[in-house]
Amino acid sequence: MKVYKKIILDQNNKIIYEDSFEYNGKWSYAGIHYDFKSTRGAKAMEKQAKREKKLAERKAKRQAKQGTNKSEDKTIPIDQVVTLEHLTNPEKK
Repeated sequence: MKVYKKIILDQNNKIIYEDSFEYNGKWSYAGIHYDFKSTRGAKAMEKQAKREKKLAERKAKRQAKQGTNKSEDKTIPIDQVVTLEHLTNPEKK
């Protein structure tokens, strides 16, 4: 029995390209079968993306809420000298 993996036809139904193989056995063994293990990676990636999206939405909502209550001035006053500590200290940002 001839099993086609890929077949390309033109507008007149003439075969342009075919990729097939001969198979003798049960049909249930001929195709691609997906099980939990084969789709586990894709499901994990979808779950992670959904989790990150939800966290980003929460963070944006929280920042919008805090932004209306107080406005932080993160500029250095003119009379102060800019030092390496001003640029590298994460506590002052």
